[in-house]
Amino acid sequence: MKKKGIRAILERRKRKAFDHKDEVMIGKIVGVHGIKGEVKIKPESDIFERQMEALDLIPVYRGTKREELCVEKIKPYKNLYIVKFKEINDRSEAEERVGGELWIDKDKQVELGEGEFYFSDLIGSKVFTDDGKEVGILKEILEQPASHIFEVEKFDGSKILIPFISQFVKDVDIENKRIVVSLIEGME
Repeated sequence: MKKKGIRAILERRKRKAFDHKDEVMIGKIVGVHGIKGEVKIKPESDIFERQMEALDLIPVYRGTKREELCVEKIKPYKNLYIVKFKEINDRSEAEERVGGELWIDKDKQVELGEGEFYFSDLIGSKVFTDDGKEVGILKEILEQPASHIFEVEKFDGSKILIPFISQFVKDVDIENKRIVVSLIEGME
């Protein structure tokens, strides 16, 4: 009986309460900061702060709940951001939002500069070596302190990690979903 209950809970968690097909996630609330209602947010793009400042209200999803919050102030903190929303005024209210995801409509994304792009636009891109050999498909971008890491799934199911720095990533073509990389011995 107990297994059936746990299995049912896990199945419900897999189902999304919201359809995000016309939205992009820009961050996730990963903790609280202090006692005045500030939250720690892990950004999902390099232009997170610019995106937050461009919007009046930020949709925050947690489980089956959706609310729109107004940014009062934002400041960088290590590899995160500390954000104070007007609607959250103490630590316990902030703790209730941990795990919340910040999603915005794709048409409300800020204008990108030359060479900038959204991580979500890269996922699913085909990855090729600079001599034209197909490596695999970009499955995920891992954020690390030194640089972002491309996780590429090869055709045999194995994975390869490629630092997202100019030494290894030579060209990113968003329009054609194509990335050209230069690999060194041991990467393949």
